[in-house]
Amino acid sequence: MTTTTRTLKTIPLVRAFIDRWPMVIALAISWDFWQTPLVPPVWTLVLCQAAYLLWGWRTPRVQLLVFSLYTVLAAAVIMVSPHTGVLLIALGWGAHAVWDLVHHIRNAVVPRWWSEFCGVFDLVICVTILLKWF
Repeated sequence: MTTTTRTLKTIPLVRAFIDRWPMVIALAISWDFWQTPLVPPVWTLVLCQAAYLLWGWRTPRVQLLVFSLYTVLAAAVIMVSPHTGVLLIALGWGAHAVWDLVHHIRNAVVPRWWSEFCGVFDLVICVTILLKWF
C-alpha cells in the first residue's frame, strides 16, 4: 500500500465514502428523485418484496407474510382516492426502508450492502413523494 493510499484512507470523508459505498451509490442513483419527484407504480413495491421472497428462502413464512402485506397495500391503493393512494405508496416505500434496516441490523436474508443500498434508495423515494405531494 502506498503512502498516498494510506493518507487518503485516514481522511474522514474519504473513509466514510469507502465504508458506506452502497449508500453513496443509492444517493447518486436516486438524485433525480430530488429534482423531479415521481410516484412509482404500486406494483414496484410488490416486485421489490418478491425479490426478498427469492433471497429469503430460508425464512419463507416471514417473507410470505410481508409479501402478503404489500399485496394488500397494492389492492388498497387501487381502491382508495388518488391522494390517499399516493400517501399509501409513500408509506409503503418507507416501510420497505425499515424492512431493509431490519435485514441490515440482523445481517440476514440479503447481503448487508444490498440492505444498505435498498434502504437508502427506498427512503429517498418515500421522502420525495411526501415532500412533493403533501
